[in-house]
Amino acid sequence: MHLTVLENIVLFVLDIRLWTGRKKLRPEDLAANGVDPDKLPPGSLASLGSKRIIGNEALAPFAAIKREAEKILLAKGVRFLSGYAVPANEAQEVSDKLCLLRQRFEQAKAELLQSYDDEVRRWIAENPPAWAPVIRAALEPVSHVERALGFAYTPVTIDAPESLADSESLEAQAQGLFGQLCHEVRTAARAAFEQSYVGKSSVTRKALRPILAMREKLSGLVFLDPQVGAMIATIDATLDELPSSGPIEGRDLNMLAGLLSRELARMGLAAAEETEVPAEADEETLLPYPSGYPATAPPAAPLFWDF
Repeated sequence: MHLTVLENIVLFVLDIRLWTGRKKLRPEDLAANGVDPDKLPPGSLASLGSKRIIGNEALAPFAAIKREAEKILLAKGVRFLSGYAVPANEAQEVSDKLCLLRQRFEQAKAELLQSYDDEVRRWIAENPPAWAPVIRAALEPVSHVERALGFAYTPVTIDAPESLADSESLEAQAQGLFGQLCHEVRTAARAAFEQSYVGKSSVTRKALRPILAMREKLSGLVFLDPQVGAMIATIDATLDELPSSGPIEGRDLNMLAGLLSRELARMGLAAAEETEVPAEADEETLLPYPSGYPATAPPAAPLFWDF
């Protein structure tokens, strides 16, 4: 059993429930507005979908808070089991941030419950009058909305029960943490490269933020595998070469592009996976270097993604 790994993580399980503000669209809803239900395609071919009974703006804060909670957990940890494995020494900071988010969620919930009737009336007014009866007939009581919305999180430590001899499943999951970390770093590296570097001959220091975020994540999980420490050293060596201020361009930009596309985007991949070209690959699989890459520079190996 990878006791060292499990002893160094806290599993955060999120339980955030969102209310969609939607109800199933029924044939009689269409009939009430002059649409013949008998002319609709059969259910095996198409479904009617749903109808919204409240404006999306009223519910947007809850989805945003959920995304922020997931972002906080992924900034420090990795997906594990049904939650997020966070370094034990980072758990308190993560818990404090989630606690603040829960307070924001509850405040937004209280405001929605208080303004629920006004929000419904506003939504009805924004839509054709013929649909007002359909919306009203589908309304949920405010008590239903109160139960449907919720924000909770549970931090737990993990170990296999001593009374159970077979703990291979948990051990396999623990061994997979490094692979999951590599996958998440590769995903972040690809996004950063595409968003901030492709086609650019110069970038601001803002383009360093995703690299610094990846470094912070790696530093907290360095106990997972020696390769993590080696990648941190590679990041530091590259960043140390950069000027302390001003735009990043020329050789410096090429170094950062290489860090993302040659190092971070391939973290954890076997050498064969890095160099073999899949038979079905096409030009769209490859990511170009920033514009202005020196023509005399050695050609980079084709970059392929494992997801």
